[in-house]
Amino acid sequence: MDLQWLAPTFEAQGPLVSVTLDVSRGDESGEHEVALRWRELRRSLEEQGAPSDVLDVVGERATAPSGRSDGEGGSGRTVVAGEGGVVLDVVLPSAPASDSALFGPLPDVLPALRAAAGSTRYLLVAADRQGADLTVAVGNGVTTALADGGDAVVGTSSQVTETRTSGSDDDVIHKVPVGGIGEHSHERRVEDSWERDAAAVASDVDDLVTRHHPEVVVLTGDQTAVSLVRERLGGRASGLAVVVGGGGRADGIRDDAFGRALGEALAEVRTRALVATADSFRQARGQDADAADGLEDTVAMLQRGQVQDVLLHDDPTSTTTLWVGPEALQVAATREDLLEMGVEEPVQVRADAALVRAAVGGGAGLVLVPDARSAADAEADEDGVEPPADPGVELAGGVGAVLRWSDAGTPGTGAASMSGDGSRLRDVGA
Repeated sequence: MDLQWLAPTFEAQGPLVSVTLDVSRGDESGEHEVALRWRELRRSLEEQGAPSDVLDVVGERATAPSGRSDGEGGSGRTVVAGEGGVVLDVVLPSAPASDSALFGPLPDVLPALRAAAGSTRYLLVAADRQGADLTVAVGNGVTTALADGGDAVVGTSSQVTETRTSGSDDDVIHKVPVGGIGEHSHERRVEDSWERDAAAVASDVDDLVTRHHPEVVVLTGDQTAVSLVRERLGGRASGLAVVVGGGGRADGIRDDAFGRALGEALAEVRTRALVATADSFRQARGQDADAADGLEDTVAMLQRGQVQDVLLHDDPTSTTTLWVGPEALQVAATREDLLEMGVEEPVQVRADAALVRAAVGGGAGLVLVPDARSAADAEADEDGVEPPADPGVELAGGVGAVLRWSDAGTPGTGAASMSGDGSRLRDVGA
C-alpha cells in the first residue's frame, strides 16, 4: 500500500486531534446518533487536554454529510487536525468497528489505512466493436471529503480519476449479407474496422496504464472486441489484464451482477498481491537476506532507509510503544537510543503510529497481513473454497519488513535471537 498521500498529515505540527467516527445515516435518527457519538468522543478528547477551538473544527468536519451514500456496512470518517487546521479528512467505505479519539504528537491514521488496504486502483475497459469506454477508478476506496460536498479518492483528484471514449473513426462496423464478391469485400472492411478500433483502444489503455499505474486492467463487453483489444495490449497492460463478463458500454457497466463480479475480481487482485508480499518475505527471511523480522530489526532498517514494505499484523488493541524525535526516521525502542542519535526531547508514542510515520518518511509501503492462524481460520470459513495461496505469515512480535537492499550492517533474519533480547520482540498491531 502506497503511503505518500499521508505525507502532509505527518508533516503537520503536533499535537494533533485524531477522530474516527461512525457517521452512518441509514434512517431518520442517523443524524442525531452521529451527533451523540461525536459528543462522547469530544468529552474524551477534552479529558486528554485537546484545545476547544481545534475540537470545534474537528466536530464540524467529522459530522458534516460527505455527500456519499452509505453502503450496506454504513460509513465512517477519519479527521485529523491541529492548531493549523484540518490535515486529513477521509470518508471510509464502511462504519469502523469502534469509534476512537486521540490527542497526541502523532496522528492516528490506522483506521483509514485498514480501509485503504481494501482498495484497488483499476482501469475498466468496456468494449464493443465501435471502440470502448475507459475508466480509471478505485474500487472500495477510501475518499477525501471535499469542502463543497462530495469526495475524492485519496491521492487523486476525483473518485473516478479519468474517463475516455476510445476507438477509430471508421463507421463500417456491421457485417451485412450483400452477396458475391462484394460481400467478402464488405466483411473484410468490417473486420479491418474492428481491428483498427481495437488497436486505437489498446493504445489508449497502454497510455492510461503508464500514467495512472492501475493494479489491474478489467476488460468487459463484446467478446470479439475484448479479444481483439487484449491481443493488441502492450506488455505492461497485457500482464495486468483480466476479463470480467457481464459488463459493457452505457448501462451495461452499471448492472448489479457485473458490479459483484467486478468486486470479486478486485478482491482477488488484492489477495494475490498480499500472497506475493508474504511469499517474498518468507523467502528472504529463509535466506537471511533482504528481510527484517521483529520490532527491533525493523526499526533499525527503517532508521537506515532500507525498508521497501513494512509488514504488520492487524491488532488495534496493541499497547506497544516506541520513542520518536521530530524527524520521521528518528524512531527507536528506547529513549536512550534516541538521545544517542542527538534527539533532545524524545517522545513515547504508539508503535504502529511511529512505524507508519517512519514508512512514510522513508518512502516505504505498508502491508497489513493476517497471521498464519487467522489465515487458517478464514480458509476454514470459506465452505471448502480454497484461496489462491496462503497470505498468512508469522512475524516475530507482529512486525517485519521486506528490504530494498542488504549489506553487512543488515541483521540476519532467520532467528529472533539476533535481537539480543527476545523479550523486546513485543507485539505490534496495525
